[in-house]
Amino acid sequence: MRARARPRPTASPSPSPAEKVKNPTADVPHTPMRTARARVSVVAPRRVARRRSRAMPLATLSSKPDSSASRVVGEETIHAERWLKLTRVDYVDPTGARRQWDAVRRTTTKPDAEADAVCVFATLRGGDATSEGGDVVLVRQFRPACGGETVELPAGLIDAGETAETSALRELREECGYVGEVTGKTPAVVLSPGLSDERVVMVSVDVDLDAEANRDATQQLEGSEFITVIRCPKRELLETLNAFDASGVRVFAGLYMLAWADAARR
Repeated sequence: MRARARPRPTASPSPSPAEKVKNPTADVPHTPMRTARARVSVVAPRRVARRRSRAMPLATLSSKPDSSASRVVGEETIHAERWLKLTRVDYVDPTGARRQWDAVRRTTTKPDAEADAVCVFATLRGGDATSEGGDVVLVRQFRPACGGETVELPAGLIDAGETAETSALRELREECGYVGEVTGKTPAVVLSPGLSDERVVMVSVDVDLDAEANRDATQQLEGSEFITVIRCPKRELLETLNAFDASGVRVFAGLYMLAWADAARR
């Protein structure tokens, strides 16, 4: 019998510039997935309990031992200042070899604190908000560590006795003058794990511009703070951040990822 020739796959046409703006991932090549046929199998009772929870993704293969076997065995403070300290961490890798890592720690975090800091994703609604989806509140300020200006979300350290929610509402009021209502929050996540163990909670807040408390929003800045409040239509967030970046203003990574993911979803 003569073998049937398999049809050759055809390349997908390149997306137009307009499609790329609408979907930033439009030019990422797509690899079709093969779907396995369903099979009926009998699992021995003794193995049922050993199955992984569906909430945890299966690990991919690695050419080295599992990193979860690593452990910290000691720390030494190299230098400390009021806000930060440099620490040398002694740890053992999965092969049993002892190693060292230099890390930065915050000195202000309380042992029972939910996280080191909060950042606030605030959405302005009603009043003179410029879009149906609301306006996002951004802050622009000079950051000495970056040697220039940045555009970020309102943020700050969690004070003693505060929750992430109360800290977020306080920071929003102080930096931007707005009074809002918490609508959600993330777990405490790490910002730069190769450098520091600093953890931050992102809190989402809705601000009603028609509320009496927001009729005359006034900042309550400390003496060393010089913050410009920026209102940006949510649908134009990625475009706005790209414009800031092109002008030399550095963009907070977490904010950019939110904007990029939202644009990709649309």
